[in-house]
Amino acid sequence: MTIESVVAFRDQPVPAGPFITPPERLLEGNPLQTIANYFTDDSEKLISGVWESGPGKWQAVSDRNEFCYILSGRVVIADDQGGAKTFTAGDAFVIPKGFQGTWEVLEDARKYYVILSTD
Repeated sequence: MTIESVVAFRDQPVPAGPFITPPERLLEGNPLQTIANYFTDDSEKLISGVWESGPGKWQAVSDRNEFCYILSGRVVIADDQGGAKTFTAGDAFVIPKGFQGTWEVLEDARKYYVILSTD
């Protein structure tokens, strides 16, 4: 592989497409969401890109491991036991496979993501 195989998000803008939360998981609002996948490995188990969302809240059920880096906005991740954490621009976190709770976007948000499916 050469340097040409390195994916720099800034150098290779990818058109964002719609990302729709399934209606049965939507709890508040009707957030307009987009996603731009910049990289998928050959096994299709590792993907990365940019996600954006307007305000809203939905049930989160994680069937894979996801690293998130918030670029802008403010989000709250809460578990089913009532614990919650707020993340803003510059924060990074991992949502492990098996997490159940909610995602809430309080202010228009944008994040980098890296998702690894282990199945």
